[in-house]
Amino acid sequence: MTNNTKILYDEKVKSLAEKYESQGFHILTELKTDELPFDLGNYQPDLIAIKDGSGLVIEVKTSLNRLSVDRLQALAEEVSTHPGWHFLLVTLEDIEAKSLPGTSEQFPSWQELTDRFIQAHKLIENDEIEPAFLFMWSIFEGALRKRAVDVSIPIERFPVIGLLRHLYSLGELSISQFDLAQACFEVWNPLAHGYIENLNLPVVHNFDNLVRELLGKWTVEFAISQLSSEDLAAFRAWFAEFDAASLDKREELRRNLINQTSLLLAQELIRNEKLKKELNVNDEQVINVELDVSLLSPEDLAAFRAWFAEFDAAAWDKQIEEDVAAGRLDVLAEKALKHLRKGRCTDL
Repeated sequence: MTNNTKILYDEKVKSLAEKYESQGFHILTELKTDELPFDLGNYQPDLIAIKDGSGLVIEVKTSLNRLSVDRLQALAEEVSTHPGWHFLLVTLEDIEAKSLPGTSEQFPSWQELTDRFIQAHKLIENDEIEPAFLFMWSIFEGALRKRAVDVSIPIERFPVIGLLRHLYSLGELSISQFDLAQACFEVWNPLAHGYIENLNLPVVHNFDNLVRELLGKWTVEFAISQLSSEDLAAFRAWFAEFDAASLDKREELRRNLINQTSLLLAQELIRNEKLKKELNVNDEQVINVELDVSLLSPEDLAAFRAWFAEFDAAAWDKQIEEDVAAGRLDVLAEKALKHLRKGRCTDL
């Protein structure tokens, strides 16, 4: 680190510490690994800000260049396992925000982003191409930042080009999606800053399709990640049936979900507890996820199948770890050992 860089770094750390302290946070700096609130291996953060039982673990970087985000992602995932805690990466190149980093900054929900996308799409249908494109870009950028937060990639404050590059390098965007996003950025940038830019319809339609594709994919994946273990088991069983079904059977399953969704809407409109019991509809969250998956194109369904196999395997591993830690498997383990001691089975 050069002298100038060291000065910029020290100023940033000091400035952040003063801002958080002025907002009622207790600030910890220059911590040793054994002084951290929880175990993060050999990692030493630049700052820790604590308030009302929650806190921020803060890493300060002077530049986005040669930044190992995948290593920081593992830290962010570990910090997020502690309720009320968030890992925050701050650089001198962050987008400007009025609020203090990591405190009151919020992104729209996936449903809100989807609703905005529908509005932008209507502008395209009405040939209002320029406002549609500008509106669509804000939705796209919001989706990128929200996706980064959802999967614990601490880059939500990065300028958009850095955001795109890191999401691509970590597999969140395909090369074709990345190339299209870059091409659209080159159109958006002068347009957003007041310059005349000729928009052609194919560019807008391609961008519209890209945003639709990413919103659909990331909305479904986030919804599944939020399911309880019981709801995940229900979805797992449904998806196994749907994925193995013929086209006619898939259409039947899809119609059943649409009917159940209509019944759920009736529940909301009538708000009658007796009716809700009579309808005997499964959990709304699961049904909505199943319906979203059933509507995927063959290409998107193939991508989802690969993602879900990996996600589900990780979920199983996590559940087993939790069961072992809670002692839920002790009885089965003892039973297996008894069988082994009595010669009813063999050691592998």
